[in-house]
Amino acid sequence: MAQQTSMMQLFEKLDDLKSVFIYGQKIIPVIHSLLDFMKDTVPLLENINKSIAESTTKIPKAKHHIHDVTNATELATTEILDIVDTISDDIKTIDNKINSVFEKEEIRALQFDEIIALLDDKPEAKSKLVSLKEELISHEVIRSIQEIISKIKNDAYNITISLQVQDITSQQLAAVNHLIESVQERLSSLIITLGETEIKEMRIENDVTPENVHFDPQASYNKETSRQEMADSLVRENLNASQDEIDKLFS
Repeated sequence: MAQQTSMMQLFEKLDDLKSVFIYGQKIIPVIHSLLDFMKDTVPLLENINKSIAESTTKIPKAKHHIHDVTNATELATTEILDIVDTISDDIKTIDNKINSVFEKEEIRALQFDEIIALLDDKPEAKSKLVSLKEELISHEVIRSIQEIISKIKNDAYNITISLQVQDITSQQLAAVNHLIESVQERLSSLIITLGETEIKEMRIENDVTPENVHFDPQASYNKETSRQEMADSLVRENLNASQDEIDKLFS
């Protein structure tokens, strides 16, 4: 009775092992798929590495060109701003002189009015003074000149504001360069890491299991050895099963 119980335990353990190796046979295609994926990934990583290497040689050159363009633009901007400042100073001087002329013309007009009022008894002289007054620079002309000067002032100011955008653009370009360099460094580091990792191909010599072999005797389900020890113990006790009973387990 004890022998029968031990044999039943042995058959149960063998049945468990059979399930394990059936599962192993099912997982082999998954391993094949993983290997195929790894084989397809390696050329892709090589292309990425090549692209990054090409970008690495282009980024410093592009950065150098952007730096040169930025310096040239800054120099041109500085020169334009200096000219605009000079124009603004000249316009301010002209405006002051126009205002001075306008004030003097108003004083002259008042003086003419006073003289004309004194010549009521001399119509001929009065008429000539009135004609002379009309030949003076009119207020409308002076106002028109002042409006033009004011417009030139606004245009010069707008030029100054517009040129300040160049400094912002230079800062943005510098930020873009820094971002590109950071991305390139990270990608290069990733490729170097991947390049140092050896991808070993797993080769299975026999893809088709022979009909008379149901499992690999060296395979294992987990790290526990209690089941194998029990089976070894039963064998040592000469508790042998018939070939028919064993075959029945795997049928």
